[in-house]
Amino acid sequence: MNNKREVFLFGAGAVIDWDGPKTYEITKLIRKSGFPLINSDTKITEFIYQRLLKAGYSESEINFETIINVIEELMVYFSEFNKKKKTSSLLKVFLFENDLSEIFNFSIKGGLRKHGYTLQIPIYKNYTLAKASYFDENPNQFFLQHLLASLLTTINNLVSKYSWNTENHSVIDKETKYSLTFRKWITSKNSILRLYTLNYDNLFKSLLEEENIECFDGFYESKDDYQSSIDVKRILSDTVSSIHYNLHGSSYWQVLSKVHSDIFSPEIVRLKGISLNSYPIFLEMEKGKTILVSNIITGYQKTQKSAITPFRQMQSAFDKDCLFADKITIIGYSFGDEHINEVIRTALRYNKKLRIEIIEPNFIKNNMDLDFTLNIFPITNQIDYEKNEENIYSYFDSKIKVFNMKFLEYLKYE
Repeated sequence: MNNKREVFLFGAGAVIDWDGPKTYEITKLIRKSGFPLINSDTKITEFIYQRLLKAGYSESEINFETIINVIEELMVYFSEFNKKKKTSSLLKVFLFENDLSEIFNFSIKGGLRKHGYTLQIPIYKNYTLAKASYFDENPNQFFLQHLLASLLTTINNLVSKYSWNTENHSVIDKETKYSLTFRKWITSKNSILRLYTLNYDNLFKSLLEEENIECFDGFYESKDDYQSSIDVKRILSDTVSSIHYNLHGSSYWQVLSKVHSDIFSPEIVRLKGISLNSYPIFLEMEKGKTILVSNIITGYQKTQKSAITPFRQMQSAFDKDCLFADKITIIGYSFGDEHINEVIRTALRYNKKLRIEIIEPNFIKNNMDLDFTLNIFPITNQIDYEKNEENIYSYFDSKIKVFNMKFLEYLKYE
């Protein structure tokens, strides 16, 4: 292997051929998941979806991340700026809820808010997955945390259906034409392989291991222990190994609540299998405003959440890799995450040798070419491209090449 460096960025579209769920499928499932409204069979998530439609959002603008973002915003709204005084959040001082009371389908077991209280969900019914409040959580906020935990668990379970992969059992068929074609393609690269995924699985890492290509994933290797700790120093210092980093977290990760010398410090570990029951932990990054710390990052606060270890270090490695890469291959990513787009923009501006290939079957159909030109590479307001051949386009003197096709089609083309 020479010193040539290739970066690969995988979005949701990259795993479709392995039965990975499409965004609309996850959205449909989330709308049916979680807790119901008071005295209703309608789920809170469906209530949010319908409310957004009523407010003028189109169906294409609402997905599962939109719904989760609303829940997270409500958490901030119903939080307390000063827990000791129980003063309202800054947001709630100026805004007032109208008919949101029907969302809060819970009661406090025993009726009193005290240290270690638990919730009954729905009202007056014991909830088997109830957590005790040890950090003086506001009950409304605490209920929304339970709701979000339920939704994250739903997503983790969905990931497990197509990508469960352990030493003893794997649902990934590593001998299908898709898998074999990918394995042949990736092993043909005479370069250091730097794989980054926005998905919550280790699918491509497992396929590389079938070719005896070991990929460092950010954690210490442990054959005996069920969980492994983060190797923070290696993430930041290792630029010569093949790697596979989950920029938005993994269903194989779990958040542990750690208290060291009375300092609350959540820790993320990697498990041997997928974490089916996910419970997020909330951390006050700014005064009176909490953020979610979970094994997977979703919603619209990805930039803030990426400030937590190991997300921050992996994002830093991605930034560095793109700045020094010879080539970035982007598969199935719709350019919807601004913190990722900023890394690509910066690399294009300062890495003069960089070439980018984009594999996205809906690039032209969904006008992504215009979005990409204006938002990712905003040097000109003109779409400067030429058509090389059917479904293959070059932008900016072939600095960027777009393959308007599915991933498998691209692999065959390669």
